[in-house]
This record gives sequence, C-alpha cells and structure tokens, in this order.
Amino acid sequence: MNELLRWLAACRGIEIEPGTELRFELSSFPSGGLGFLVILALVGTLAMVVLAYRRDAHRLSPGRRAVLAALRALAILVAFALLLEPNLVTVKRDVRPGATILLVDTSQSMNQEDSYGRAESIANAWRELGVADPTHTSRIQLVDSLLAHDDEALLTDLARDNDVYVYGFHSGIEPIGAIEYAGADHSDPEPVALETLAATGKFTNLGAAVRSALERHRDSTIAALLVVSDGRRNLGARGSEIARGIEQRRVERTLVLPIGDPSATRTVRLTRIDAPEKVFQKDPFTIRANVESQGYDDITVDVRLKRTGEGGDVEVLATETVDLGDGHREALVEFAGQRSNEAGVFTYVVEVEPPEFESPSPERHVQRTQVEVLGEQTRVLMIAGGPSHEFRFVRTQLMRDNTVSLSAWLLSADPNFPQDGNVVLEKLPDDREALDEYDVFVFLDPDASKLSPEFCELVRKQVEESGAGLWWVCGEIYTLEALRPTASTKPLVDILPVVPDLERADQRFGLGRARAEPLAYRLTPDGAQHKIARILDSREDSARLWAALPGFYVAFPVERIKPGAISIAEFVDPHDRDLGGVPLIATQFFGAGRVLYTGTDDTYRWRSISEHAHNRFWIKGLRHLFEGRLTAGNARLRLTLGDEKLELGSPQHVIAEVKTETFAPLVAAGYDLVLEREDGSTEPLPLSPVEGVPGQYETRFWPRATGFFQVRPQEDVGREVRATFQVVRAEVEKEGPADVAELDAIASAHGGVLCRTPVEFLAAAGSIESMSVTDTFLSQHGIWDSWVTVLVLLTLLSAEWWLRKRANLL
Repeated sequence: MNELLRWLAACRGIEIEPGTELRFELSSFPSGGLGFLVILALVGTLAMVVLAYRRDAHRLSPGRRAVLAALRALAILVAFALLLEPNLVTVKRDVRPGATILLVDTSQSMNQEDSYGRAESIANAWRELGVADPTHTSRIQLVDSLLAHDDEALLTDLARDNDVYVYGFHSGIEPIGAIEYAGADHSDPEPVALETLAATGKFTNLGAAVRSALERHRDSTIAALLVVSDGRRNLGARGSEIARGIEQRRVERTLVLPIGDPSATRTVRLTRIDAPEKVFQKDPFTIRANVESQGYDDITVDVRLKRTGEGGDVEVLATETVDLGDGHREALVEFAGQRSNEAGVFTYVVEVEPPEFESPSPERHVQRTQVEVLGEQTRVLMIAGGPSHEFRFVRTQLMRDNTVSLSAWLLSADPNFPQDGNVVLEKLPDDREALDEYDVFVFLDPDASKLSPEFCELVRKQVEESGAGLWWVCGEIYTLEALRPTASTKPLVDILPVVPDLERADQRFGLGRARAEPLAYRLTPDGAQHKIARILDSREDSARLWAALPGFYVAFPVERIKPGAISIAEFVDPHDRDLGGVPLIATQFFGAGRVLYTGTDDTYRWRSISEHAHNRFWIKGLRHLFEGRLTAGNARLRLTLGDEKLELGSPQHVIAEVKTETFAPLVAAGYDLVLEREDGSTEPLPLSPVEGVPGQYETRFWPRATGFFQVRPQEDVGREVRATFQVVRAEVEKEGPADVAELDAIASAHGGVLCRTPVEFLAAAGSIESMSVTDTFLSQHGIWDSWVTVLVLLTLLSAEWWLRKRANLL
C-alpha cells in the first residue's frame, strides 16, 4: 500500500522528504452517523445498478450484463470520490527535546581540598564513585570524577530523555559541553568529550549563572536544573531569590549537590607573601609571609624559605617555627637579612609544613614571589627648570631609594651652586660617552634656553640607539617654550607620545594660569592594565586609589596621542568637553628605548593621602623606562605585558612589536609566541595584527593556573627576549566549608531536592522525566482535482453508452 501511495505521489509531483509518512484520506467524508448513511447510499446505488441491468438487459449474456454494470458502478464510484475529495496526506513529525541544564561551579574556591573529618559518609560516597582518597582531591577534581564516572553515565542517561547542556559558572557561565536527545526509542546517545574543568573564577555568582542559563534556553521546556557547587557565593542574589526565579521559569526539577565538607575544615594556610620586586646584589632585604590556621587547637608549624635560581637549583635559606591555635589564629613570619651574591631573577618560595592530619596542598601551603637582583642601580639624570614642589619631593625620594642612583641638575641654579644627587655633577655631560652612564633621563619642566640643541640631540640618540629612557614632565613655568618647534629641545619633543596643542596652550597655559578647581585623573582601559598605573598590588585597588587621588591644577593641552602610543591616564577639560578625554600620562617605544610623558607636575599632591602611591608611581615609571635599556641590542622584538602580577581569572594582555631583519615593521597575518610555565611545559600563543599599526601584534588570554609564566618568541630573533608575569589566587575567593544552607535555599524551589552525597545525586538524576514534545505536521495533496479524473469518468460513461447502443438498450 505504501508503495502505491508513493507512486501516486510521484505521479502528482509531490516531494516526499526523508522520514515523512504517507496516507490516503477522504477529506469531505462525513464522520459519525452521517458517514454511515453515505456508505449505505453508495451501497444502495450500486445495488440499484445491478438490479436495473438484471431487469433491463435480461436478454443479454451474463458477461455483457456484468461489464455494463461494472462500467456504471465505476462511474458512480468515481463520482462519489470526486464528491468526497480523496487526498494524499504527508505526515511529518518534529521532536522538540526538553532541556536539562547542569551548572558546575568553576570559581577558585573549588580548588580546595577537604578533610571530611566530621563528614565521613560524604567521603565514603565519593569512594563508591571511584575516588581513591577524597581528602587529597580538590572539589573541582571531584566534579570531574562525577561527570566521568562509568563512561559519563550521568550525562548519557540524562540525554536519553532530554537535551543536556553543561555550563561552568563563576561570575557568568561558559559552555563546557552538550549532548543531544537520543530519541523516542531511548537509544544510547553519542558521548561528548567534555573539556577539563578548571576552577579559575574570581567570583561565585550563582544567581547570574542560573538566570543566564535559563535565558539561553527560553524556547525549551526545562526538564531539570542541576547545580553542583560548594555554595560559597560572594556575588549576586541569595539562595532564596534564586529559588523564586527558578519557580517563575517553571522548572520541573531542581537538583542541588554540595561539593566539599560542610563542617569547618581544619587548615593551615599561607595567606600572602611580601617581598621587594628589585634589590641590589649583596644588599639585605626582608621577606614576610602571613600564616593562618582554622579549626585547630594550639599547634606549632614550621615555615621554610627556599630560593630557586634561573638554572632550577633549589636552596633552603631559613626555617622559622610558628605557634598557632585558639581556633583561628594568624601570625606574621619574617625572614630578615636575606642577601644574594649573584645578579639575576630568583623565585623565593615560602612553604608551611601542615599538621599530621592535613594533606599537603600547594594552593594553601605554598606562596611564591620573584625578586630581581640587580648588579647595579638604575642611573637617573634629572634635569629641572626650577625648584618646583615636584622636583623637591621626587629628588628626595630617589636619593633615598637604594635601587636608584640620582644625578640632579637644576637649570635655574647659579653656576657655583652645589647640585644634588647620589652622584653630584659639576657640569652637564656633553658627549655620548658621558651620557651613556645614565639609564633614564628625566626632564622636569625644562628651561630650553639653558639647553643646547646638540645636548638634546645626544639624549635623543641615547634613547633611540642605546635603549635609554626619557621621561618628560610638564610644568607651568618653562614647558610651553620648551615645546615650541623653534626650541632647542625639539629633538626630544619630536619623540614624545603626544602632539602638544600649542594654540590652546598659548591661551590657557603658563605661569599664573593654574585652574581654580582641580581636575581628576581618569585611567583609560589600556592604562588600567598598565604596570605604571599599578600604584597598589591589585588592579582593582589601584583603580580605586586613582579615583581618590587629589586632582591637579596644571595640565598641558594635547591635540592628540600619536599612533602606537598608549594613553595611561586622561582628563576632561570642563572648558572643552567636546574634546573628550585629553591624554595626561602616555608612553611609547622609540627606537631601542621608551618614552614617558606626564602632562602635569602636580603628582606630589598625592602625598597628602598616600606617600606610597607617589613613590611607587615614580619608581614604576623609572623601571618601565629602564627596561628598554635592559633589552637594548634586540630592536627587532619588544614584548609588553598588561600586568606583571595578576589574579587567576583575569586576562593577560600581550603586545609584540616586531621588525624584519632590515628593521622594517613586520607585516604578516599573525605572529606566534610561546607561553612557558614553571614546570617547563609550553603552549603556542598566537597574536593577531593590531589594526592600523604595522608591525604590532596583540592577544588576550586567561591563564588557567597560578604560578610564574614566561612569554618568549617561537623563533630566534637575536638577543633573547622574555617577559615574565605571575598569576596569584584572587583574594575575593576564600577557602572554607561548603555552604549547605545557601544551596538548601536554592533547592527549596518547587520540585527541588538537596542531595547530600553524589550517590543520592545520581539516583535523583535518574528519575528526571522527559519533557520532549513531538509536533505533527499534516499536509494535504489533492489527487482528484485534475483532468485525468474527468477523463476517466467520461471514458467510463462513454464506454457504457457505446455498449448499450450496440445492445439496443438505449
């Protein structure tokens, strides 16, 4: 029958899609009793035809009577068929699968290992799933074991009834994998290779995760929402609010599995390590570490300080014994008098030996920091037009800093006036050999009338060819004349990262034209990432401090920032708001060196709220400029990092400025670097071209682990170029017990269940019902409304008429 229907469909030109059914249907056939009457009428009509031919054609042979009756009956049947409208009906069925959503916590608190001292039943449940030792397994590794258990049985079982979507969440959600609904026959679904879970998130915002996941699947019927988390929320809605949102979305089932020990875990951990970033060879310095205990009575632990050299050799430098106790105690450990007889970059490691019943954990018991041991100080030549407040504070600060050797030259001083500095000058250097003694040149509101063009040209060559740094600081007395095209300082002005707006400066800038109200600093997006702006340890704390810093009254007008330069901070001029942000602090590369521009000399005002911020800004700026000196000799490649120290979960921004062997900007579809970890393992780091800046490439990536990383070129480009940064744990993500109360509040939603163990969770997941819906679509295709039907009817009637005429029955 099906073959006949398909033949009819082919004759009528009806396209049949794969998986589509065919059936025959009389569209106008009445239903119920009326349909029965129609059948009786048809049977009666056919019976009358038979009786009529038996009566009127009795003299004909039975065969001829049968032929005539059959022709009349067929004609009547065709007429009835025309009235009842026979159709071919195509039946197409589409399945709309329900959706099961699995949310997995990937915040950094999931890296914690738990002791399960008072939750042995939970530990035993994990052992049933094949976890050999839950006390030595992090929470995120437990989740990995749960998903991988029995060849991903959890996910494949869920996919027999609904689509399954797996998301990791911290501040938002990230897709991890998905499995499509297996079908109505409940066959085994195709397995999916899930990505390895990594707990890198800085926040835990379960409310936003639930809302985002439900919004992504707003067109689906949600069969179940599964939440696997330690419940340590530090952002977003509370558990009760999340439960209300789940009920409003009419989620059928909500299953919640707490991960971790719900009781207070007994732990000893290192919370932070403080060490100087740079020290000088053989100079003493101190490394400090904070040790914290939780859940213990009085205990004693050993804290060790180790050092790892550039060759990988490990040396134990000191061991301190610390007393902790009273349930929750914190102690400061100081390793004073540390020295290095060798120059280089060294990794200092502080380790705490955990108590007997606590398993060792690198996340809790180890802290690392890098210290650069300098063979010599940063040699700075600071030239100032006059003894401004900025000059006095910066001069004093740099003279006291052990990492800086300062020579100060005050242009306004009398010829016999003794100049200041760690190294006192009797005259300004006037040749390349003498200038080569300095790593960084600071021009603080310079008086161009007392500087020769030859001297400025020599400084420019030191920057371009020898990798020296140049820091130009604008002041209200001499800067305007020094920035004019006719000034002797033109060779230096030409390499600044900004184009000064001399027209506006003539109108509004100069001595006695300071503003009545201070202007505020505003970090740019690039500036917030730049290490010069890191006046506190964390990026967030630095940004808050920048917003709170005392404003400035003097700022040189800027027309625009030059291509390839980076604007670190800007300001909005209330008299010219249409200009938008005016660059105030900017930097760029020039030749082998670096140039830094500061449009105000009011940074000394920061000291009214934070001397540390002012000191650190100047030291950070000098070190940024000094790095050009360190990498001089390889002008083909420069690497710039957004952060030298960032929290896990934050992106790292890498910029590479690449030149060919002829020192022309390299123009290519991309440039490849290598990311190297502490253990020596590497991975490729592809960079994309920066639009509009030939030879510059960049990328942003998210490190997936803590520790030290190096970025280096994949191919040899001459002198070795490496950029190092450290990834530390986010301070907002704290270790602690699983917050079962928070998760229980989420499970209070309609159809919600709080599963205490993974075994209960698997059992509850097996009872999730299918929310898949099958939609049936019918399409009618008439097979009677054509000339063929009329021709058949006329043929039957004509044949009967001709035979009747031959038999003299007319």
